[in-house]
Amino acid sequence: MSAYYDKRTKNWYCVFYFTDWKGTKKQKKKRGFSRKKDALEYEREFFDKLPSSPDMPFSDMVELYLADKKMHTKLKTYKTKKSRIYTWILPYFNDKDINAITALDIRQWQGELKGAIGATGELLSPAYMQNLITEFSGIFNFAVRFYNLPTNPCKVAGNLVGKKGKSLDFWTREEFDRFIDTFDKTDPYYAAFMTLYYTGMRIGELQALTIADVDLKEGVIHISKTYSVIDGKEMITAPKTEKSNRDVLIPHFLCEILKEQVQRYYKVPPNTRLFQMSRQPYREQMKKHCKLAGVKKIRLHDLRHSHASLLIELGFSALLVSERLGHESVSTTLDIYTHLFPSKQVQVVERLNKLYEGAL
Repeated sequence: MSAYYDKRTKNWYCVFYFTDWKGTKKQKKKRGFSRKKDALEYEREFFDKLPSSPDMPFSDMVELYLADKKMHTKLKTYKTKKSRIYTWILPYFNDKDINAITALDIRQWQGELKGAIGATGELLSPAYMQNLITEFSGIFNFAVRFYNLPTNPCKVAGNLVGKKGKSLDFWTREEFDRFIDTFDKTDPYYAAFMTLYYTGMRIGELQALTIADVDLKEGVIHISKTYSVIDGKEMITAPKTEKSNRDVLIPHFLCEILKEQVQRYYKVPPNTRLFQMSRQPYREQMKKHCKLAGVKKIRLHDLRHSHASLLIELGFSALLVSERLGHESVSTTLDIYTHLFPSKQVQVVERLNKLYEGAL
């Protein structure tokens, strides 16, 4: 028997032992029942719930989640996840048990996000808030999969903060030409921006390129790594995905430009990085030369979108664009750029008509 009568309060209470998610034996005591039956019912419901619901603080689950991500994701990805969670999620839910967080709690948190001010001094963008919701949902999915949490309350709560827009910023060929014409052709940034625009590689991939990676005789750039700075330390790691390991064929004019860039180095080992500028100077150069050229300001990553747009305009297929950009699958390419591909519906109807008429 685990239900007892308290003569002082004239109420019933229950006391029992259970084993928590860590395997530690603990005592549970609950007071304030008017009937013995109610106290015993509470104990029964507690044990019914226990096997399928981790009785742990949300902060403990976060540590388990981040430890898993540290083992299975790139360091930069892990750092980004940790920063988002510690800044925008953990402070709000730190004191709650994970199995006590409800969909209503999450909706209230989303409401607070709408009025939150970010590091830039401005309201958080819908895209960034969606990233936070995705991160939060990932923690619950982890708990459901590995710690028997019954459901993910984020799925019930939904998204109240908006979604990422499908619009892309990119330059047309004319806009890029106006931008690049503001550089002296001996400027290393000239070679760097020409390479970014005509290959579609990521900025980290460009920064990681070595002299050995550029085969000017065959006109091929071998992409097998990426460059980043984490906690002030320069790091060369594997690229974003497995498909990011790729060979990108380049036109003759770009070979000539890169040849001049290689010749800047004299008797250096082949593993010397071809472009040794850090990320911030690239941003500063873009800002300065956009103003000089009178073109709209875009991000460094948007040069990658500009290359994709150029290929699509030239009539190349989604498969080729996917291979050149190093996307994990063609579906990724279509998800990002599908609105840029010209509609072929009219051509389909015309050909079906000709096929039918020919058959008759």
